[in-house]
Amino acid sequence: MNSKSTEQLLIEMENFSRTQNFSKKATAAKLGIPYGTLKKWFLSSSNRREPSRANVQKIEKFLDSMKETNTHLQELWMKILEWWKTQHRYPTIKEFADEIGWDSQSLAAHLQNGQMPSRLVIEKIAMIIGFETTSPGSILQEAKQKTEKIKYLLLLLEDELRWFRDGSKERREFFRESLDLVDVGYISSLLTMLSDEDKFRRWITLTTNRFNFFKSRGKHK
Repeated sequence: MNSKSTEQLLIEMENFSRTQNFSKKATAAKLGIPYGTLKKWFLSSSNRREPSRANVQKIEKFLDSMKETNTHLQELWMKILEWWKTQHRYPTIKEFADEIGWDSQSLAAHLQNGQMPSRLVIEKIAMIIGFETTSPGSILQEAKQKTEKIKYLLLLLEDELRWFRDGSKERREFFRESLDLVDVGYISSLLTMLSDEDKFRRWITLTTNRFNFFKSRGKHK
């Protein structure tokens, strides 16, 4: 990436951070870099340091992520506006504002002129009325991270269970006495049912078991 495009990227990042009320320290934290590193990018010309290629990529990912979030928030706000026109849950704006924890005049103004309120307000409204607040891209990224974590945990679990499998009867008896086998069965069933969405939907509707390790054995409901 040439010097000019890097400078444009920094300007875009600075402008976006300003519109979101992010301090430079907050922006550095979101980029995952030291504050001192970011500060050097905005010094006077003689002392300025350009970001490394790796940090340029972080800036690009940060801006793409923020743009995706803003697009999602705009779409979410439009859904909220459409919902408000037809909902019968709140007779007055004041009742709605009280549940959100915002003043009714500000809420009324945004609902009437359609202007987006802050992200926190949009997400609070969405949570209260049951709309998904996470963007599809973020959900996919989180699913990927959690899947990798579960892979690691399964490898660790299999390694520990092998010790019981290949050991003496006394080891397995201690295992049975120490763990709640209803919990073990629940985790086993959940892992199996997650492999098929139709089976999972039927299972989650019918099963009454939940993981209750910290409850006394035999007291599952």
